[in-house]
Amino acid sequence: MLHHHPHQGLPFPIAVRFLKPKRKLTSHQDRFFHLRTTIALNDPFLRRLYSVVSLVLDDHPYPSTRDEFQRRTYEIDKNIQELNLSSHQSKFLRRLMNETGISLVDLWQGSHVILLDNGLLYDLWSKTPAAHPRFSSHYRQVPIQQYGINFRDHQLLFGKTATDGSTWFQMEAHGFDPNDLYNDPDLAVYHGQDFLKYRFHRMNVGPFGFSPHTETTDPIILRYRPMKPKTRRR
Repeated sequence: MLHHHPHQGLPFPIAVRFLKPKRKLTSHQDRFFHLRTTIALNDPFLRRLYSVVSLVLDDHPYPSTRDEFQRRTYEIDKNIQELNLSSHQSKFLRRLMNETGISLVDLWQGSHVILLDNGLLYDLWSKTPAAHPRFSSHYRQVPIQQYGINFRDHQLLFGKTATDGSTWFQMEAHGFDPNDLYNDPDLAVYHGQDFLKYRFHRMNVGPFGFSPHTETTDPIILRYRPMKPKTRRR
């Protein structure tokens, strides 16, 4: 039996949680970001700002109906194939989905997920060669090292909700580590754009779209059901 204290009493996600209405822009935001003035069009800085805003508005929203959810699942599956992940990476993700029940949409659109596992997956993942130390704005009060696992240009960020808490994770469009800036200075730009999108929409920014399930707003809480090792027949 799992003994989970930091999130005891929190509701489990219902099977059709994707039927919730998606968050829309307010009329004030919509008017501001679509009102292109002559000054804005002629100013280099404002042109770049509008280009970022255009990226924000064009990204895939979180599906709000069953049909949209199925369509996004199909599209994301195609996106994953184009990543040409290694066999080890693909096996890792398949096992993650099988043992937690997370959907492709929530995984690849960056939903914040908390696993009722007493930190077992954190202990397992943090010891793998693929995991490298990260820091982030998540769970700042928890004195536990966070890690990232790369999947091409994207990154699975994970940590613990408390010293003796649960594993949490979310797939980020662009992971960020100051140590990586020397090899790829553009990481700061990409991660900065993701941050602007998050601040604008108040949604997580995954590799293939947005998610309203953040650390502070309706995180997805799942049970961890480890796969039983296969035994060889004698």
